[in-house]
Amino acid sequence: MKRWQIVTPLALATVVSIAYFTAGPRVPMDGDTTSAAALAEKANQDTLEEVKGGFGSDVALGDGLILNVTDPASFAAKDPAALGVEGRPMIMDITIKNTGSKEADLASFAIIQSAFDSDAAQSCSDVFEEASGVIGLPMDTIVKPGKSLTFKWAIVCPTKSGDGLHLTFSATGNEQITLDSTVK
Repeated sequence: MKRWQIVTPLALATVVSIAYFTAGPRVPMDGDTTSAAALAEKANQDTLEEVKGGFGSDVALGDGLILNVTDPASFAAKDPAALGVEGRPMIMDITIKNTGSKEADLASFAIIQSAFDSDAAQSCSDVFEEASGVIGLPMDTIVKPGKSLTFKWAIVCPTKSGDGLHLTFSATGNEQITLDSTVK
């Protein structure tokens, strides 16, 4: 008998037995929230810093960044097809001031969640329409110390006027802020 015919099955049997007798994987499986591995992974995950504030007021985000979002107002798109979905279109002016000592990159800016009092499962959609000047982030997303950046952001929300609106923003991807208003 040749040597490789003995070594190959032996090596395979060794790998299988090591996997079997070492209690399986060292990572939590899907849906696992109670094992030591799952609890350790959850504790090690980076959590976004939750910041409090309101529409129309300056909100300190940390690292010298200050966010100000105007209360969402009713928006009439010049090109109704740009809305994409039915609902109530609204527009906001977003200003981020950098009072810190280092540059801030806003390339990660986003509305990461939207919800309504009437139905938390529904959410708003972003609207970008160049004809109305709503293009999202400008091409240069760097805010130098002592400078600010202002841009328009529009959304369309599938709900009725007067419904409670909750928008969660993240400016740099390291924090989140939820602002509350009503649908116009």
